[in-house]
Amino acid sequence: MQDFLAVIALEIRQLEDWEFWLGAAIVTAVALYLFWRMACWYQHARLIQNIPTARIRSAPQGYIELIGQAGMMEGPVIFSPLSQTRCVWYAYKIEEKTRDYSSKRHSQTRWRVVKQDSSEEVFLLDDGSGECAIDPDDAQVITRHKRIWYRHDVVPPRRYTEWTILEGEPLYAMGLFQSVASVEDQTIRQQVSYKLREWKQDPNLLLHRYDRDNDGEISQQEWQQASRDATVAVKRQIGQRAKMKQLSIMRSSPHKNQPYILSTIPEDKLIATYQRHALAAMAGFLILGTILIWAINQR
Repeated sequence: MQDFLAVIALEIRQLEDWEFWLGAAIVTAVALYLFWRMACWYQHARLIQNIPTARIRSAPQGYIELIGQAGMMEGPVIFSPLSQTRCVWYAYKIEEKTRDYSSKRHSQTRWRVVKQDSSEEVFLLDDGSGECAIDPDDAQVITRHKRIWYRHDVVPPRRYTEWTILEGEPLYAMGLFQSVASVEDQTIRQQVSYKLREWKQDPNLLLHRYDRDNDGEISQQEWQQASRDATVAVKRQIGQRAKMKQLSIMRSSPHKNQPYILSTIPEDKLIATYQRHALAAMAGFLILGTILIWAINQR
């Protein structure tokens, strides 16, 4: 071991100043990244431990955690694009095997990502007391269902990776919880815009309703009346939906210290997973820091 370290120390002394400090900067950046990941994963574990599980029927507005079963929303059934598995959520990655050559004609193979995507369809979480719509955008999804397979009958060879959340599967969710009313109030202007755009697609109907002076055009005053009527129509639709079904939604929080997590792994195992990741990141940070200090001392 001492002979090995002596050889490495000699190599470090023979490096040009710019080569050494460039390498030191790269090692420092990696070490700082590991420290940041350690802090994030430790915070995730602590949040999951400290936030009590809420029930959908009585859940407060804000950042909470829910535990229930994943379900399908009304509408078209979701199938994963690669394996055609029926699911409520999917993500996939397609990679090609490539070979890179260095200046010394040394070759190295690697997998290059050619396509990746994830489902954006909203699905349900049912905890027995009610249903909550889950918007998967920007979520950290941790699922037990991961498949990897290869195709060697194509050139270049391809590797396929797919993650899924299945219907009826236990689901843990931690994120920003909002009721239908609050969500609709926030997006009411957008919905009014959609309603007016829908009316514009039928100009004859729009003229029949609002062209009071029969000049064949919609004036500014007439358009303002159309906008007021669209607002009334949207609010009426919101009220009808709220009476039919009091559905809430969970989505990502705008606050960076509130992670949005969806997991098919049970809560206790999820905490253990984040703790293991934090410990591994801390070990990597300490090892790289020790190597960096030793290398600087050799200079």
